[in-house]
Amino acid sequence: MATCLVTGGAGNLACQLTWPLAERFDRIVLLDVADRPVGPTAPNACFERGDLLDGTGLDALFARHAPAAVIHLASLLSGSCEQDRDLAWRVNMDGTFGLFEAALRHGRPTVLFASSVAAFGGKLPSVLTDDTPQWPATLYGVTKMAAERLGCYYHEKHGLDFRCLRLPITVSRHAPAGAASAIASHAFLEAARVGRFTFTARPDTPLALIYVRDVLRVFAGLLAAPAAGLSQRVYNIAGMTVTPGEIAGAIARRLPEAELDFQPDDAVDRVLASWPGEIDDSTARRDWQWRPDWDLDRMADDFLTAVVADAEVAR
Repeated sequence: MATCLVTGGAGNLACQLTWPLAERFDRIVLLDVADRPVGPTAPNACFERGDLLDGTGLDALFARHAPAAVIHLASLLSGSCEQDRDLAWRVNMDGTFGLFEAALRHGRPTVLFASSVAAFGGKLPSVLTDDTPQWPATLYGVTKMAAERLGCYYHEKHGLDFRCLRLPITVSRHAPAGAASAIASHAFLEAARVGRFTFTARPDTPLALIYVRDVLRVFAGLLAAPAAGLSQRVYNIAGMTVTPGEIAGAIARRLPEAELDFQPDDAVDRVLASWPGEIDDSTARRDWQWRPDWDLDRMADDFLTAVVADAEVAR
């Protein structure tokens, strides 16, 4: 019976991933320090409470389930990393190291790691390539970059089938509050729920985005890709490049009564402008025929329909 282990398994992305994974795996095991998953999961998914930093418990989990694949989502996010650097290093780095070591001891399953364009930094080119120099400016980005390199080491030196996706800003109904990266998500959410939204970025700032439904597809696609067809271990992934002005236009066409305005915040706009506006993912497209399905208009239709339906149910 083929099993897939997902770390960070209580989170929204992990819960959503169980559905496409259920088409390939007999069982999905969700591992997290939280008490329970935040959302519904596929019928063949089970939840186990545990800590990546508990080596004994991790070994027991691997021995019990013998996963054929591991999707490594467990991580402290950007704001939390800055607030508690010690915990950030232990979770994001020591936890990743322990996971790789456990994988070597228990059959060398494929390990798919979720990285981020935060692994880049400094003065970026107009188009971000797989090989753009990485000088992350945040501890979160530093740990993502270091985990990428660590996974490549385990592949080269120890034969671990390590695979990695660098994701752009993800548009989702469960985006974190207050994060600059969540501006697109919250524009849709607030316009639908309360009928207004103020953009704190300039209308012409280019943003590299990906819709959460494409994120689910890209994880499933790289995990299923034959190893012989992969020319590298770490892949940039692109969805769409749009501006806040274009997002506002897409919302206005669907919710003409929504009040949308722009009050740029220099600090927010500097953060957004420091990230890549365009990402080259041609290697992923070549190696396993990755193609995003969702552009701005399709995403706006789907996102707003779902949010409005949720609001009606809540009433």
